[in-house]
Amino acid sequence: MTTETSSRPAWVAPYLSKLGIDASDELPAPTLDTLRRLHRAHVERIAFENIDIQRERPQGISPEESIARILAGRGGYCFNLNNAFASLLTVLGYDVTVHRGQINGSLERAKTSPDEYGTHMALTVVIEGERWSIDVGLANSHHEPIPLREGVHVQGPFSFRLEALPEVRPDVWRFFTDPVQTTFHSMDFTLAPAAWEDFIEYHAELSTSPQSGFVQTCELFRRDALGTDFILNDELTRDDASGRSTRVLTSAEEWFAVAERVFQLDLSDIGDGERAALFDRMQRAEEAYRASQRAAADA
Repeated sequence: MTTETSSRPAWVAPYLSKLGIDASDELPAPTLDTLRRLHRAHVERIAFENIDIQRERPQGISPEESIARILAGRGGYCFNLNNAFASLLTVLGYDVTVHRGQINGSLERAKTSPDEYGTHMALTVVIEGERWSIDVGLANSHHEPIPLREGVHVQGPFSFRLEALPEVRPDVWRFFTDPVQTTFHSMDFTLAPAAWEDFIEYHAELSTSPQSGFVQTCELFRRDALGTDFILNDELTRDDASGRSTRVLTSAEEWFAVAERVFQLDLSDIGDGERAALFDRMQRAEEAYRASQRAAADA
């Protein structure tokens, strides 16, 4: 299946170009191989990032706003990245469904209110008769689509696990990240269809509440076939087959150079003064965290 140039939305070709795909004549057919290629390119080239939340200028999460961010050289978090990717996949002819997800959900929560999940937007695609977990907005998880089958799924150096929760409801699943990836433990999701508008209130809370991790910590993530690069405040970390390596970024100049080079972000709209202020905020947040860890160890 292909789509004629005249009938496609204007944003499709530049979006595909961001993923390294030339669609000047016709769009790629919606095959499983193409889906894998698109997914890999997305997590390698479009960063998970919450810089605008740190700037106290939270972005919108509509498909239009999320796609515009990507075309402008930015990324976003799950509500942006999966929303934009779902729109692209739909135009390409894939059978895409949006689902409510919950990061680090409890079994008790799953039993009582899976229809109230909302801290994560999850996606699935049905192709060739099988449903696949698609996620370009789950930080350091999927590099490729994962078939919705119980068991361990290995991608590069990482082992993920999917588990059905039939004691909750037949359509509720739990995704476990690799134990080495300590940024989150698991993500529960229900296969009941959702719409992007269902996440607006969750986005407002996550992007503005002082209790939100996205407000407390600056986060950047990028996956590739061999591992994950990520920044939490002023620490740059690489997880791969050799283990974990971490170094502290010591200046705003160094931090933004890494964000632009490693995470391929266009941050040209942020001036030197704001860069310095943002980096100072990150350093203070990280020092407070380290102090709390030292106090806990001494207790």
